[in-house]
Amino acid sequence: MKIIVNADDAGIHPAVNRAVELLAEAGIVTSTSIVATGEHVEEAAKLHGVSIGVHLDILRGRPISHWQHIASVVDENGSFLCEPVKLFERYAAGKIDHMHVEQEWAAQIERVLDLGIKPTHLSSHKHVHAWPSLTRMAGMLAERYDIPWLRKPEECAEISRLHVQGLKNKFSNICSMFDREATPVQIPDYFWQPELEEKLGPDMFMEALQKADLVADSVLELCCTPGLIIAGDPIIPQYCNPLEISANWRTDYDSLSNDDWRSAFTKASLEQIAYDGK
Repeated sequence: MKIIVNADDAGIHPAVNRAVELLAEAGIVTSTSIVATGEHVEEAAKLHGVSIGVHLDILRGRPISHWQHIASVVDENGSFLCEPVKLFERYAAGKIDHMHVEQEWAAQIERVLDLGIKPTHLSSHKHVHAWPSLTRMAGMLAERYDIPWLRKPEECAEISRLHVQGLKNKFSNICSMFDREATPVQIPDYFWQPELEEKLGPDMFMEALQKADLVADSVLELCCTPGLIIAGDPIIPQYCNPLEISANWRTDYDSLSNDDWRSAFTKASLEQIAYDGK
C-alpha cells in the first residue's frame, strides 16, 4: 500500500509554509495543498520536496473573484462566511448559485497556475467538495485543468452534527455520487485525519487503518495541518480562529516530528509517495 502525507493550508501563514518545508526535509510530509487566497501563497508556491495541490476554499477570507459576481457565497462585506454551518444552511436552502462556486474555484486554480505550479490534486477546506453536486464540479474542474487527483470526499464533522429542518444530514457515502468512470481523475482509496476532539498520532492512525477495508495496491491519504510559529511572524488572520488554529498547528507539527510515524508506516508496509507518484 502507498500513503500520501498531505499538509493542508500552505499559503495562509508563514508558520504553515515553514512547517511543511521542515517536515518535507525530514521525509514525513510528501504533499501539500495551498490556499490560493492566502496572504502567503507566493512563498508556498516555492516549496520543494512535496507535490502541490490546490486547497479550494469558499469559507475563509476574501475571494479572488469580484465578490459581487459570487454574491451567494459571501456576506454583505464581500467576505466568505467563515463557518461551514452557515454556508451549508445556504446550500441546503438552495441559496447557493453553483456557478458562483465554480467561478471562484476556477479562479483559485488559475491563481496557482499563474504562480508556475502544475497542481497535482484538489482538496477543499472543511470538505465542501463532498457536498452533493460539488463533488462532481470539483472533478470536472480537475479534468478541465488536467489535475490528476481529487481528495476522497469525506463528511465534514461540523456538518454531520447539523440539524436542518429537523433532519441530521449525513454524507458518509458521498463518494458513490461521483461517477469515477466519467472522468480520468483519480481518488485515493482511503482518507484519514483525526476527529475534531482528537489529536494526530500514529497509534490512532494505526487503529483506524486496521478497521479499513484496504487491499495491497490501495492509496491512502493522511491529512494534517502543521504549523511552526516563530518570533517575528505576522498575526494569524482573525478568520482563521487564531487561538484554536495555532494550537492545532503546533500539535500536528510536534506529532509529525516524532519518529514513531516512520515505525508505524513500516509496520503497516506503507510506502510513502506524493500525489505526483514520486
